[in-house]
Amino acid sequence: MSETKGVYLRGTGVIGWPLASLLLLLQNKFGGFQVFVEPYRLQKAEIPQILSLLEKGAKIVDDGTNGVRTFFPEWISKEDAVAKSSVLCDSSPPGIADKRKSEYSDPIYNTIRIFIAQGSEHSFGPQFLYPDSVSLLEKELPRFIHVSTCNTHTLAGILRPFYEHSPKELPSLLEEADFFVIRRDADMAKNDPHVTGPLLVLPESETGTHHGRLLNEVYRELGFQIRLGSSSITINSPYMHLIRFHLRLKREIQREWLVSKIQNDSFLSTTELVSTNSIFSSGRDRGLYGRIFSHAVFPLSALEVLGKEVRGYAATPGDSNVHISTIFAVYRGLGLSFGPETEAFLSGIVLKEV
Repeated sequence: MSETKGVYLRGTGVIGWPLASLLLLLQNKFGGFQVFVEPYRLQKAEIPQILSLLEKGAKIVDDGTNGVRTFFPEWISKEDAVAKSSVLCDSSPPGIADKRKSEYSDPIYNTIRIFIAQGSEHSFGPQFLYPDSVSLLEKELPRFIHVSTCNTHTLAGILRPFYEHSPKELPSLLEEADFFVIRRDADMAKNDPHVTGPLLVLPESETGTHHGRLLNEVYRELGFQIRLGSSSITINSPYMHLIRFHLRLKREIQREWLVSKIQNDSFLSTTELVSTNSIFSSGRDRGLYGRIFSHAVFPLSALEVLGKEVRGYAATPGDSNVHISTIFAVYRGLGLSFGPETEAFLSGIVLKEV
């Protein structure tokens, strides 16, 4: 393996900025790599967030067209930064990474062992979600992967308490799962317009909306499928997605057993709050960088266990619950051990009680 130990990040928005910040925290705590950040079409209003990354130790990249040299006297060229890197994370606006995939065959990227895209870049590569699909990266390292969407992380988090060691155990207990995804419309950090009322998200396959299809894509990579359905609406809220779930099981369980399984999962959270604005606000007030980082937040007062039926809600920390998956993939690409210290540090940033 090359001695190159750099992570090259493209994009500094609601996904890229906290990802860069977390990697810089890990770099400062454990060492082992450098972090290069390439802003996407840098605007003057974005200078403070770039300065915060520079203060943490990032190296800012000018690609010749993104305007970095206009605002910053010290920068590194894209060619030099890529040459020092073995992992590339593309956190640019939706659809950009898919369009760049052919660009990544250029010889300038020969040092890159793995390209990682975020969210809805479905033609980029197989989906990855930690810890559920960790086996995908334990085999020969894929050249391209895309980290699952925030809601896919939450759907997988809803089901994770129902197996002990591997998601492949799910079919032995789970008869059927139905998910209703209540989507927030515009991220608070963006100037997108709000919808004026509930807007239907149309079904697109036998599983319903794309949410169910994406979850089964994760499981298909692991060699199995489950019976599920999903539906969705978008509402005029800027805070969090909220998922209503209804599960039918093959045997009866106790509510205490399920609550214990949720609470003992390092990447799931519980709450006594009953509104997404309150959950969001708790994360803003108490979380690192104002974020929650868990895959799902379960309001325990709404959790119903009726023998073989389970009903409840889980809120999606939409701009933060993908990052630990990405960091695991980064470590694999760098050839660094994702050992107990690293995992303990990352589980420690999760707000277990929101």
